[in-house]
Amino acid sequence: MNDQYQELAKFYDKFVQQNRNYYEIATELAQIIGEVRNLLDIGIGTGLIVENLLQIEPAYKITGIDTSEPLLEEAQKRLGQKVDLYCQSVSELDIGKKFDVAYSRGGAWTFVNYESETMLASHIFSSEDIQKSFNCVAKHLQPGGLLIISCSNAYGDNLVELDNDIVHKRIATTELIENERYAILDYLFYQNEKLLTQQTLKLKLLSHQTCRMML
Repeated sequence: MNDQYQELAKFYDKFVQQNRNYYEIATELAQIIGEVRNLLDIGIGTGLIVENLLQIEPAYKITGIDTSEPLLEEAQKRLGQKVDLYCQSVSELDIGKKFDVAYSRGGAWTFVNYESETMLASHIFSSEDIQKSFNCVAKHLQPGGLLIISCSNAYGDNLVELDNDIVHKRIATTELIENERYAILDYLFYQNEKLLTQQTLKLKLLSHQTCRMML
């Protein structure tokens, strides 16, 4: 499995929480989820959203999947035995469970606005595998189950000061590769102007129309 977060894991919680209120995110998600309790988090990361969901409703029964073992290790530390965790790609999802709701808030997919067009940003690159992933999720949903995919602002450049004199810099570009569009996100972390680590994330961009046809 392709782990694009290998080098980001130790800084992940620090930089993702800089401009996001995860309790508000979880509250909005809980309102959409409604009265059901059996949930699948697609791309659980370090478990920040789940931690807040369980504060809102301790009766949630949540299963989380991710392809990044370092992020799952952090999720395990945060959530303990409250959540079932699996290191699996959603395009190969097979855990023998059915859920009322599956959701992705950037973990596998998110909708973003690019040049006045709404597009699906996917950590999965192959269109065939994206279709397979939607099919796998459908097989793991109860009849009438719901798939929730979040919406985000377009990716942009960012510079944030973290603790211990660490600075996080993100450089965002788009590229056309073999006639397909990708968002390229370069993450760099400095301490006292010394580069600590860097990693590049690539996300495939699909038109809203193409995504609707797959669903």
